Amino acid sequence: MYYFSHKINREVKEVYWQTLLSNLAISLVFIFEPIYLFTLGYSLVHILWFYVLVYVWYAILIGFAAKITSRIGYKHSIFLSNIFYVAYWLTLYFIHGHPKLFLIAPVLWALQKSFFWPPYDADIALSDKKDQRGREVGALMSLIMMTFIISPVIGGGIAAQWGFVSLFILASVLMIISSWPLFLSREMYNRHNFKFLDLWKILKDRPRNFFGYWGFAEDLMLQSLWPLFIFLAVGNVSAVGLIATIAMLVASLLMLYIGKRSDQVDKQFLTERNSIFYGLTWIFRFFAQSIPLILVFDLLTKTLKGLVAVPMTALTFEIAGSRDHDYAIAYSVFYEFSLSIGKILTALGAIAILSYTNNIFLVFGFAGVLTMFYGLLKK
Repeated sequence: MYYFSHKINREVKEVYWQTLLSNLAISLVFIFEPIYLFTLGYSLVHILWFYVLVYVWYAILIGFAAKITSRIGYKHSIFLSNIFYVAYWLTLYFIHGHPKLFLIAPVLWALQKSFFWPPYDADIALSDKKDQRGREVGALMSLIMMTFIISPVIGGGIAAQWGFVSLFILASVLMIISSWPLFLSREMYNRHNFKFLDLWKILKDRPRNFFGYWGFAEDLMLQSLWPLFIFLAVGNVSAVGLIATIAMLVASLLMLYIGKRSDQVDKQFLTERNSIFYGLTWIFRFFAQSIPLILVFDLLTKTLKGLVAVPMTALTFEIAGSRDHDYAIAYSVFYEFSLSIGKILTALGAIAILSYTNNIFLVFGFAGVLTMFYGLLKK
């Protein structure tokens, strides 16, 4: 009966508000970051190397950031991550005059990820209601998609009219504001003692899940080559934003239903089945040879990503929240570390494919195969 989470606690409400505000900022610039680098003269291969650097640094830094989080608390860690996000956007913009910043920006983005995702994941895993995890994740996904409905059009318009610097400044202001809801209640000094040995134990206990999170290959494509492919096809940033908005509008309406269904059906089964269909949309992306078909594939991407992401994320939170605080943060680090390795390998594979064939559709097909790895996830 319920499509929305009900009787949610204060911590989850605060996460909802923080998610809404922070993703307003992210959605303004997300699809335009690789386009910005492309307009500066960086090739597709160079841009993929940028993402290799991001996730190599992320894999290195995430464990150390988890140790710092245990000292400063989840909320202060997320606030610190927002500071790093602003620093990343500013550094990204100044690459045009200082090319060496191309090597610094990935480090700042990796620091943002390291201080944000483990406490964010662990916070939700420990705070949500177990009988409605799917609905709570579905609601979070809906909030994220709501921000992506109108923001890409606004972001594209701002970039076209006033340039990328105005876009980055607006996003930075919103990102700092997004921390405010988290501090409506006191900091959670959840006592946890993250140990690298705990990460190693989870790697040994759950090898299938380590490879399962390589399914995030599709997410790397959404961050990098797919927006560039749309940009090259339509020729301007405003049109890129419009296509993203139309696709998000339809897909966001499905998230609440998907979340409700994932509470009624085995999450592992949903992830296994839906990952196959989602992977096929990347494998057959060579059909996207016209603007209408690009829109169709972007719609399929947004919809099927939700069909996979909601049960997959709910399953991840279920595992992370199944024990104590130490296990929650350790599994969250494992989750983020695993997807980082998957994205590094995806980017390196894409670089090799583009270097030898210059065929972007083969890259999408390669990512589609890895996307099906989501099906390996198990409780």
